[in-house]
Amino acid sequence: MLGTSKRWLLIGCLLSLVVVGITGCSSLTRLYFQPRTLWLQTPEAYAVKYEDVWLEASDGVKLHAWWLIPEEIKTDSPVILYLHGNAQNISTHARSIYWLVEEGYRVLALDYRGFGASEGAAVMPDVLLDLEAAARWLVDESPNDNIAVLGQSMGSALAINFVAEHQDDYPIEALVLDSTFTGFPSIARNALGHAWIGWLFMPFTWLVPSRWDPENKVKDIRVATLVLHSPMDSVLPYEGGRTVYFNLPESNCWLDSLGPHIASFRYGSLRAAVADFIDTKACPVRGNEKPSEK
Repeated sequence: MLGTSKRWLLIGCLLSLVVVGITGCSSLTRLYFQPRTLWLQTPEAYAVKYEDVWLEASDGVKLHAWWLIPEEIKTDSPVILYLHGNAQNISTHARSIYWLVEEGYRVLALDYRGFGASEGAAVMPDVLLDLEAAARWLVDESPNDNIAVLGQSMGSALAINFVAEHQDDYPIEALVLDSTFTGFPSIARNALGHAWIGWLFMPFTWLVPSRWDPENKVKDIRVATLVLHSPMDSVLPYEGGRTVYFNLPESNCWLDSLGPHIASFRYGSLRAAVADFIDTKACPVRGNEKPSEK
């Protein structure tokens, strides 16, 4: 999840914390985001109709998103807020959810602050203001429709935090989490564990803030939730996804995914299962198959 340069930057930052005696520095969360401002492609390359949307977070940061519009809108279905992973921007991530548009869903694909054309710098908890700006826009754009939030990888952690905090403020009826993780300190430990010198600083990962950890925040979620995670995921541990699922209150849904990290939507049966969950909130059942070439 973290590149080599980011890993060494994290090591250096943790060492600095030891030297200066800082504890619980929220600015460390900036290390978990790897934004890219350059778009590599737009939805036009996939014949997906879209509009550029400009938002403003409550702290004044200007944000950009794509409003993906199907040729024929699926009736009685929620609008979808899509939250991508920690690297690059929507131009590389959105291709994994264009199938939702083909199925008739309207999707708002958000770039967090610092990503793509969005201003600012990504750091917790400021990024959560971006999600609220997107939710407000969806309510204004489609006031008669409910919202389904779909997060992948880092986006799933942000989704958990946002829904736990604002599920009573916005008409959120469903949450889909693809390849989530237990907590920010655990990511730090995972990153440090890939370099021998990192083990020297492993104890100081406890300085990384844990107040936004998905395994804890998810306990407050009351909307229907589907968690997907592949046993073949080599980026985020499968067991972490299971922990998040077991920490959900009441009955929610689990689905073993397929393939590598956030490759779920290469598979037609997984697409169908997620679409059915979004529409019915019923736990899905799927069969095994080869991935789609799309």
